[in-house]
Amino acid sequence: MKRIVRNRITLRIGKTLIVDGPATVQIAEGMVNVMGTVFAEGSTLKVRRFRRTPFYAEYSDTSLVVDGKKYQIVEGSTIPSSWIECAEKTAGDDAKLIAIIGGTDSGKTSLATFLVNYYLNFQGEVGIVDGDPGQNDLGVPGTVSAGIASKGLSDLCQVKPEIIEFIGLTAPETVAVELNESIARIVKRLMQRGVRKIVLNTDGWVSPKGLKYKAELMNMVKPYSIISLLGEEEYGLFAGQIDRSLSIIRVESTPYVRKRSRTQRRLLRILNYKRYFIKSRLVGKSISEVMFMNHPFINGELTTLPENIGKNLEPLEVKSYMGGTYVKIRGKLEEPVVTEAGGSNIILLGEDWERGLLVGLARGNSFLGVGIIESLTDKEVVIKTPLASRFDSIKLGEIKLDSTFNEKSFHWMHRNK
Repeated sequence: MKRIVRNRITLRIGKTLIVDGPATVQIAEGMVNVMGTVFAEGSTLKVRRFRRTPFYAEYSDTSLVVDGKKYQIVEGSTIPSSWIECAEKTAGDDAKLIAIIGGTDSGKTSLATFLVNYYLNFQGEVGIVDGDPGQNDLGVPGTVSAGIASKGLSDLCQVKPEIIEFIGLTAPETVAVELNESIARIVKRLMQRGVRKIVLNTDGWVSPKGLKYKAELMNMVKPYSIISLLGEEEYGLFAGQIDRSLSIIRVESTPYVRKRSRTQRRLLRILNYKRYFIKSRLVGKSISEVMFMNHPFINGELTTLPENIGKNLEPLEVKSYMGGTYVKIRGKLEEPVVTEAGGSNIILLGEDWERGLLVGLARGNSFLGVGIIESLTDKEVVIKTPLASRFDSIKLGEIKLDSTFNEKSFHWMHRNK
C-alpha cells in the first residue's frame, strides 16, 4: 500500500501553490483563486494525473493540506495579464462564441477554464465545446463534446458532456473535414438551446495543414473572437487564411504549463476510457433492431474479387463500400491489409475483426455515448457500454481497445487520397 504524502502548507498572500497530479488539495483556512474562481475554506479539489493546478492566495494568507508528491510555490499569479485583458474584452453579451487555438501544451485548456470562470461572473451558464478528439477533457477519446458550466471550475472534466459527436479516431489530421463539421454542429446545437456564451477549445494540430483546417473551421462557425496562443510563424499562416471580418486576440502562454510526453498522453486516454467504462455492462441487440452507419459488409454491395487476388485467399464475404473492395477472410488478422488490383483498393479483414472496436451509439441523429464491440454475428451485436439499451444506431470507429483499455489504431476505412 502506498503511503499518502500529506503536507500542510501556509500560502502567503500574493503567492501561488502549483500542484502536479495526482493530488488532492484541501483548503483548511482562508480562500484561494483557482483559474479565475474562488474556493473557500472546507473545499477539497482533485488534481488529475499529468495535470497541473495553481492555487493563488489572492486575498489573504491561506492554509492548504496537500496529498501529493510534487508541488512548488511561486511569486504572484500564474494567470498572464493578457488573459485577463482578453476576458474583459470578450465578456459582453454580443460575444456569443469565443474560440481558442494554439499548439500542443500551449495552455489552451487552462485558458478555456479561466475564460469559463470569468464569464460566469456575468452569465448564469457558459457552454464549453471540447473539439480535441485525442485529449478530450469533457468526453471520451475519439469524440468531440460539449457541456454547460453553471459554477466555477478547477478542471474542465467537471463539466458533464451533454452533446457528443463520435469521430472514431484520436488524430485530427485523419478526419479533419468530419471533425470540423462535427464541431460546427455542436456549436449550432448549443446556440439553438439558447446558450448565450460559448467557449470553443480546439486540438493542438498546428502544422501548415492543421492551420488550414483550423481556418476553415473558424470560417464555418464565425466566432466573435479567436484567442490565439500561436507562435509568430504559425500566427502568420493562420491569419492569412481566415475571413477578414473575424477578430483575433493574441495572448501569451503561461510559463507554468505542464508539458506531457506522447506516452503520458496515451496514459491519459487510458484513464479517460477507464473513467467512462467503469460502470459499463453488456448490451445485446438483434441486428434487426439497430442500423449500422458505416459497416463495410452490412452497408456494402456484393461484388467479386479479381482472380489474381481471390485465388490466394479464402474469402468469406466480398463487398464494395465507399470506393474500396472489402474482403473478410477466414482466420484472424491483427491489422487490416490493404493491397491494390485493377486500379481498386482491396481491404482484407479477418474474422471477428470488429471485436474491440470503439463505436458511437446514437438514437436517431443524436449520439448518446460510446461502446466497445464484444461480438458481432449475423443475428446479434453485443456491446460493452454504460448506456442503457435505448440506442438504435451504431457507428464504427477506428480505435481498438483491449481489456485494460490499451488502444491501437485500426484503420479499416478506405479513404480517397
